[in-house]
Amino acid sequence: MLSLALLLSTMANVHAETRAGTLITNVAATKVRGTEGDWIVSSNPATFLVVERLDVSLARIDDAAVTVTPEGVAIPFVLSNGGNGTEAFDITATLSDPTARIRLIAVDRDGDGRFDPAVDTALNPARTPRLEPGESLRLIAILDPATPDVTVAALELAARATTGSGPEGTVFTGRGDAGSDAVTGQTGAIARLVVPIGPGRSPVPVLAKSQTIRAPDGSANPVAGAIVTYRLDARFAAATAAVRIEDPIPAGTAYVPGSLMLDGARLSDVTGDDAGNADAAGIAVTLGDIPAAATRIVQFQVSIQ
Repeated sequence: MLSLALLLSTMANVHAETRAGTLITNVAATKVRGTEGDWIVSSNPATFLVVERLDVSLARIDDAAVTVTPEGVAIPFVLSNGGNGTEAFDITATLSDPTARIRLIAVDRDGDGRFDPAVDTALNPARTPRLEPGESLRLIAILDPATPDVTVAALELAARATTGSGPEGTVFTGRGDAGSDAVTGQTGAIARLVVPIGPGRSPVPVLAKSQTIRAPDGSANPVAGAIVTYRLDARFAAATAAVRIEDPIPAGTAYVPGSLMLDGARLSDVTGDDAGNADAAGIAVTLGDIPAAATRIVQFQVSIQ
């Protein structure tokens, strides 16, 4: 178990939504009575295409362990399309040991956590097929069997939507399903996962901070009066002890009272009411012990002075 204090910002819960590219049309009607009887006056139609939201997640498979096979060291994981449209994802994999080598990424067709060239499909390049909204795909990363000292390496996997990625709200005009626009969701259309390979080694948490800006005129310009939303994304690949997330309020800004949130739920600014506290100096969220692999998200806002 690791013990750490994190300086780190968050996303709301993803929910079911209308499929990307759906054409939504609405026509109003007025019923009137004239000298010749009742008749109906219809409005012009108001029509729009539902945008494609780009979101993705990566996770370990609970019942799958890192195994050594004749093809190499097999590390199974699962990718899920969290968006509302069909999407393919590019996979990258890096090892903490610069002398180690990743051989390939493959689709685990039979779900056994091992690579069988006769059954499983190697991805070359490492790009998934297009996945339906909510669809998951079991994958395997294969390390070269000749990789030296593989027991001390850690593998970092990343998945990125092929349509595009970036801070939440980034728009890709006309690149969504059925010619709709595509827009990045709360994950920014990027997911990362750290997998410890050596037994008994605690993986280092992955920390990510992002920000979005909304000015009084609705633009993203960082002008006086604009609201900056910070998202602190803390990913724990294993049990971790005594976790506390802290972030100072930047100079030139002021904390927006009541904006502190944890995993989509609002926290009190007052110390002792719950896990959070916030004041003009900074915010802090005490999570305590994380019993297993998890992702915790903190969000708060400041105003530009």
